[in-house]
Amino acid sequence: MKGTSESTGLHHWMLRVLHECDNVAADFSADPVHDLRVSLRRCRSLADGMMAMDPDRNWKAMKKAGKKLFQSLGALRDVQIMMEWIEKLNLPRAPSPLTPASQVTPADLSPAEPMTVEDPRAMLLQILEGREIEQKHIARAALDEFDRKQWRHWAKTLPGRAMRIRPGSAVFKHLALERCTTARQLHVRALRNRSQVAFHELRIGIKRFRYIVENFLPEEHKLWSDDLKHMQDFLVEVHDLDVLWATALSCHIFPD
Repeated sequence: MKGTSESTGLHHWMLRVLHECDNVAADFSADPVHDLRVSLRRCRSLADGMMAMDPDRNWKAMKKAGKKLFQSLGALRDVQIMMEWIEKLNLPRAPSPLTPASQVTPADLSPAEPMTVEDPRAMLLQILEGREIEQKHIARAALDEFDRKQWRHWAKTLPGRAMRIRPGSAVFKHLALERCTTARQLHVRALRNRSQVAFHELRIGIKRFRYIVENFLPEEHKLWSDDLKHMQDFLVEVHDLDVLWATALSCHIFPD
């Protein structure tokens, strides 16, 4: 797209995907997984906007290929985020009650080893570490299936098509208005019922609006970017903590 800098344009992000694939393949640690998902999301959001302007079917194919790899990393990223939150919150140890005396057998009692209590935080981390190993295997299989040769070909051809479209055009403004209207409706609903689902959908709606503005409306982006990012960051934290809480409950981490 004319006027799009090399550090933020489609060509940059498509090559960044290939670079991050190499980084992720080493050990699927949290930071590379996050960086690859960000790069894939950028490419997909750019393709989403371009599909409204350019009928070339390769936009849809690229978006679909990026979505498949992006989603395959989603469960792994969720697990890693929960592990980060447990450390970030620095939760105090909250031991569960001792085993009732009626359930203690002579074999459980040892003068050299006093009775211990379980730490819910340590229990949850242990469960998440096991899930992380499982999700890394799934993510590795998806990464192996990702057609890097085809992606590299798209990285050569699609940016040229994108350069034909001028940022700030009326079509992009109309698309942004649609996304803004949807986000506004989701905002009203979230304020009304304040459910986890409503806040989650609001987060997605704001993100979709933000990406259209960020990618295709440079003037509006200068004015709105800070507010949009600030709101989205808060909603991301709400979502992260909702997922962490639901996971802890489903794993029966707490004694009551």
